[in-house]
Amino acid sequence: MGGFINHNKLSVVALVFTIKLYHELSKVSYNRIIEWVRNILPLENKLEENFYIAKFMMKLLSLGY
Repeated sequence: MGGFINHNKLSVVALVFTIKLYHELSKVSYNRIIEWVRNILPLENKLEENFYIAKFMMKLLSLGY
């Protein structure tokens, strides 16, 4: 199974970016949220591992953060 029921990798990263910005969280907070999400997903998940990797992924799509 994929690990994401209602979301894909991009939607999860975008949602966590939105939470980070809305609540004015630090990059460390973003990384902790992502770490928590990765830990509750099955082992085969492919979620980006930290803020800088996710930021790069968003930049490649020409999406601001």
